[in-house]
Amino acid sequence: MSAKLTLATVWLDGCSGCHMSFLDIDERILELADKVDLVYSPLVDAKDFPEHVDITLVEGAVSSVDDREKIKKIRAHTGRWSRSAIAL
Repeated sequence: MSAKLTLATVWLDGCSGCHMSFLDIDERILELADKVDLVYSPLVDAKDFPEHVDITLVEGAVSSVDDREKIKKIRAHTGRWSRSAIAL
C-alpha cells in the first residue's frame, strides 16, 4: 500500500460553510482518514503551513494582503507531481 496523501484545508475570507460541510460527511470521513493525513486546517492544531502538501482545499476569497501572501505560500508548497490546490 502506498503512503497516505497529505491534505490541508485553508479558510480565507469566507463563511466557513465548506469546512462545516466537510465535517458533516459523517462516517465517510473515516474512509477519507484511511487515505489522507490532515496536516493543516482550522480543524486541527497545526499553526504553520507545512513545507509539502499533496492536496489543499481553499475556502473563501483573497480579500487582503495577508490572504494574498497565504495563497502564494499555499501554491508554492502544494503538490508533489502536479499542483493540487482546489478552490471552493
